[in-house]
Amino acid sequence: MNWPLIALRNILRDGTRVISTLLIIAIGLTALLVGSGFMLSTYDSLQEITMRTEGHLIVIDDTPDPLLGGSHQQLSLSNWQTIRESLWDDDRVLRVLPRARFEGVVSKGNRSAVFFGSGVDPKEEFRVHGPFLRTTGVLDPWLTSSQRAEVMLGAQLARTLDATSGDLLTLRTVRSNGESAETIVRLAGLYQNGTPAIDNHTLMVALSTSSALMGSDNVSQLSIYLDKKEESAALQRSLQETIDGVIVQSWQQRATLYHKVKSLYDRIFGVMAIIILTVVFLAITNIISLAIYQRRSEIATLSALGTRPPQIYANFILEALIISIAAAMLGMLLAYAISHAINLAEIMMPAPPGKTEGYPIFIYISWPHYLVTSLVLVVVVILASLLSACRAAKINIARAIS
Repeated sequence: MNWPLIALRNILRDGTRVISTLLIIAIGLTALLVGSGFMLSTYDSLQEITMRTEGHLIVIDDTPDPLLGGSHQQLSLSNWQTIRESLWDDDRVLRVLPRARFEGVVSKGNRSAVFFGSGVDPKEEFRVHGPFLRTTGVLDPWLTSSQRAEVMLGAQLARTLDATSGDLLTLRTVRSNGESAETIVRLAGLYQNGTPAIDNHTLMVALSTSSALMGSDNVSQLSIYLDKKEESAALQRSLQETIDGVIVQSWQQRATLYHKVKSLYDRIFGVMAIIILTVVFLAITNIISLAIYQRRSEIATLSALGTRPPQIYANFILEALIISIAAAMLGMLLAYAISHAINLAEIMMPAPPGKTEGYPIFIYISWPHYLVTSLVLVVVVILASLLSACRAAKINIARAIS
C-alpha cells in the first residue's frame, strides 16, 4: 500500500483543515524566528561593543597597589612594553593597546568636574571602536614636546564645563605617593557612545600626557585585539602560562552588561518559545483529533482489513509531517521577508536601561538557525499527531462501521 500517496490524498481532500493547520504552524514558526533573530542580533552587538571597548583579551598585573584599594587609578603593569613587543610577533594578534586609568578634577574657568581618565595610544585607539564611539575629533599622534597636550571629553562632561574644541582645560590629580599634579591641555574634540557613565564623566589623553601627569610609565592594562575572536581562549591559556606576574582576562569576564542582558533575554524568549510551542501543540492535537473523529469509519475499516495499529499511527504522523514541512517552508519565507522589511525600515528601539540613545532594530537572518528552529517545531507537530493518533487505535471497529 502506497502510504505517502494515501497521506497526500487525505491532506488534499480536507482543504479547510489543512490550511488552518498550516497557518498555525507557519505563524508560530515566524514568531519564533523573528523573535530569536532579534535576540541573537542583540547578543552579537553587545559582544562587539565589549570586544571593541576592552579587547578580546586583557592583561593586568596580579598585584595591584594596595594603597589604592578599589580606586579607578591603578597603574601597576610595569613590564607592558616587553609584553607588547612579544605579542607583535603572533599572527593572531592585530593590535595591542596600552591603557592607563587615572582620576581627578578637570576645570575650565570657574567650572570643575570630577573625571575618570584614560591614557591611550592616539595612533591606534580610535581605530578599534568603530561605529560604537562617535567623535568630533581625535588626539593628534604627532604632537611634539613643545606643543600643547590634547584631551578629548565625553560629550556631556564637555557640556557641564561649557567647553568647546580649542578651549584650554586644567587637569588635576593626586599621584600614588600623595603628591598633587596638574597640567594644561587643549580640547581636541568630543566623543559619546550613549552611555551616561561614559559621556558624563570620562576623558582621554595621550599615554605620554597621562604618564607625565601621574609621574609613572606604568599602565593599567594591555588590551589585545585578535583577528578571530575564536582564538582568544587558546591565546589566553598560552599567555597565562608564559608570562609571570599577570592575569589574562577574556572579554567575557569584562562583559557585565552582556551577561545581564543575555540572561534577561534568555528568560523572555524562553517563556515566549514555550507559549508558542504549547499553542501549536494543542492546536495540532485538536485538529488531528477532529480529523480522526471524522474518519473513524475509515480507520475502523482499515483495522477490520487487518491494518495494524502502528500503520494507522504512521498514516496520521505522515500527514502531520507533510503539513509541518510545508508550513516550515512557508514560515521561513515569511520570517525572511518580515526580517528584511524590518531591517530596511530602520525602526528605532527606545533607549535601553543605562543608555541615553535608542538603536535601530536589526533581525539576525541565518539559514542554519532557521533550519534548527523549524526542526524543533516539526518534532512538536509530530509528537502532537502521535498523541492524537494513539486514540485512533482505541476505536471500536463494530460500532464505527455500523
